[in-house]
Amino acid sequence: MLQAQWTSDGIHVVDVEPTPLNPGWVRLKVSACGICGSDLHTYRRQSRVVLAGTPGHEVVGTVMESAEPLPDCLYAVEPWIVCGTCDMCVEGKRHLCRERGMLGGPQPGGIAEFVDVPSYTLHPVPTEVTPLVASIAEPFAVCVRGIDRAQLSVDSRALVLGGGTIGLLSGLLARDRTSEVAISVRYPHQKKTVQDLGLTAIDEKDVSSWARDHQPDAIIETIGGTGDSLQTAIEACRPSGRVVVIGVFTQAPSINALRVVVQELELIGSFIYGEGQSGSEFGDAVSLLPRYQHEISRMQTHQFPLASISEAFACAHNKQSEAIKVTIEP
Repeated sequence: MLQAQWTSDGIHVVDVEPTPLNPGWVRLKVSACGICGSDLHTYRRQSRVVLAGTPGHEVVGTVMESAEPLPDCLYAVEPWIVCGTCDMCVEGKRHLCRERGMLGGPQPGGIAEFVDVPSYTLHPVPTEVTPLVASIAEPFAVCVRGIDRAQLSVDSRALVLGGGTIGLLSGLLARDRTSEVAISVRYPHQKKTVQDLGLTAIDEKDVSSWARDHQPDAIIETIGGTGDSLQTAIEACRPSGRVVVIGVFTQAPSINALRVVVQELELIGSFIYGEGQSGSEFGDAVSLLPRYQHEISRMQTHQFPLASISEAFACAHNKQSEAIKVTIEP
């Protein structure tokens, strides 16, 4: 069966023989798998490459093989693999498991015709949701947690830094909690998508002036990487406000810690998804898909077959392609 693998010169599709299933695991036929920003970090060699590793953790599919009977439906995969026995797992903080791992890292991911996952990671997808839309469940879950940690109220003024998938999904969720939401954008196609969602789009160069005028008290940082967006968030935040950091930084950012102190800012990390007030945040994200599926589809700009994996990554990497979310449909 076909599987994408990292190579010394990029990423290619290879034909592999699936290994026997581990006890408690399920083999899925992949229906769709999104390319994540972290996959792009690897593609650009900004993070460690596991040669012959298979990326892809934004995956949905149907059951091909399982030791136990499972309903015949589409499943979204919660790709965080945990030990279940460490102190974090026992305390209900499985997302902070000390032995954690992610599909698409050392464990082969979903940019393939098949993927093996623990059965406890499966979430049935509502029948009215397409596989393409369902493949956004994983980043959507990241945003469910981030927006929960922002503690927005109807009177909050929220500023989301970053007009990529995580920024757009965060803005979409924030829109239904508070009356004023703005998203910073870098490219014209991001600006159009933000406006299509009924939100305020701000050019990156205008963030400081907008913040002075509007005094946002909740900043959602979704850019990460090697830039200075965390410092931008701290500068933009109203005194006694909070900054929620979702973006994955591949280089330690420099910040004005004095401003954090003298303005009494709350600096809050938000890592993937865990247990919220209503239970699984990943499960919450899946249940919200029908409500937002039309808006989500506007973000899913490009789809490629598995055989065109090199072209798919090149498209996701090159913002002149106007890509937001690129998805593989094997």
